Amino acid sequence: MKNVFRVLNVCLVVCMVLVPVSECVARALSVEELVEERSANVWVEGQDLGGMIVGARGQMTFVYVDNVLSRASGGESEAPEWLKWHVQHFLSDAVKGKILFICRYRALIPWTFDPEQIFVGNYAVQWKDILTRKDFFPHGEISSDTAGVFAFVVPSEEIVPGKEIRLGYGEYATKLRIPGR
Repeated sequence: MKNVFRVLNVCLVVCMVLVPVSECVARALSVEELVEERSANVWVEGQDLGGMIVGARGQMTFVYVDNVLSRASGGESEAPEWLKWHVQHFLSDAVKGKILFICRYRALIPWTFDPEQIFVGNYAVQWKDILTRKDFFPHGEISSDTAGVFAFVVPSEEIVPGKEIRLGYGEYATKLRIPGR
């Protein structure tokens, strides 16, 4: 009889542990939700008129890549190919001690696109910070409907988990709350 109670107690403890764990797994964010949480959009030369952007030269989406997003987008996940491709930099030597961002951009009208106009916090991105091969994305004079994706790094001092950072292109900026803490 004592053994039956021990088995029942063990089963009860296991159930008490597994139910909350399974609820956490069920509530885990999808890759799409993780990307959205770590993204910020900047409209270059655009004006917001009641939720409608008018006159924008281009759109830029900055994606902050951390360990959570890197793990979720690897392997056989449902992550988009652009994310899988660029998140590979996360564990490279070029990123050690730095923070990885992925920038997706699209020209809406002809645009002179210069990646060195990008800033994160007080840091201005330089060509040496861009990890994607320069010949794999268009820059300089680009025509309408040109799109590109590239990865770049910034010093880790610019990012504080749980805080908002200002980032953008030239004089056009937005804020992004960095997940964590």
